[in-house]
Amino acid sequence: MDDLAVLLRKLFTIALLFIAVCLVAALFLPSARPALAGLALGTAASLAISWNLGYHTKRFANHLVQKSEKKQKGFGYITRVCIVILAAMIAVKLHASLVGLVAGLVFIQFGTILYGIFSAFKNH
Repeated sequence: MDDLAVLLRKLFTIALLFIAVCLVAALFLPSARPALAGLALGTAASLAISWNLGYHTKRFANHLVQKSEKKQKGFGYITRVCIVILAAMIAVKLHASLVGLVAGLVFIQFGTILYGIFSAFKNH
């Protein structure tokens, strides 16, 4: 499970850098401001979703190791859906692009896939 913590820390740093770049670019490119704001907001929501999923995955793994008879709750699907709905409501309120929001929501997932691919090549 240490790999999960390392992965989340690396992706957190990359995501914060990406959010900062989006916000600075939004200052200098007023015509692209809604799309960049949507990307930044979607990436922030993607971070929250990945933290939530990481917490539930770690809890599930601990439940399996301890072989507890207590019933395991789910992986927090409703919480992640609520994060997306909240991000969409904020995007609408701030007049940010919903397309940019959706693109930002998959930032961590693509980062995880790329990290896995590069790690596989690095280990060979």
